[in-house]
This record gives sequence, structure tokens and C-alpha cells, in this order.
Amino acid sequence: MALTAHPGYRVIPHPPLCPDCGSGDITTAEVDTTDGLREAAHICTVCGAAWPVACIAEQLPLADGQARP
Repeated sequence: MALTAHPGYRVIPHPPLCPDCGSGDITTAEVDTTDGLREAAHICTVCGAAWPVACIAEQLPLADGQARP
């Protein structure tokens, strides 16, 4: 499911299921990134893995060159 973040962009949410160990025991918190920013992240309480809650991507145009609604 993609949500609109800004015209021309879409938000792609990541599932709260650990990509490392498969656990569904997940919390969400603001974390520091390696480039000095803070972002919302899912955090596995079993193995400690962390991944973004969502990514923002450019919307691809339709075949006729028009932007998606």
C-alpha cells in the first residue's frame, strides 16, 4: 500500500516483521542514522535489528506520460 507524501512522491511502508530473524515482536522509535539525521524506525526486540518505517520514492509516470493520481 503506497501513501501520498507530496505530489510526485509516494510513501512505501515497511512491514513490522523483522527482516533478520522473522520476529513480529517489534517496537517503533526515533533513531539516529549514520548521516546525522533522525528517522522513525521499526526495532526488533528479539535480535535488535532496525529498519525504516517507510521509504519515500518518486512516483513513476503512467504509460501515457501522465503522473499517477
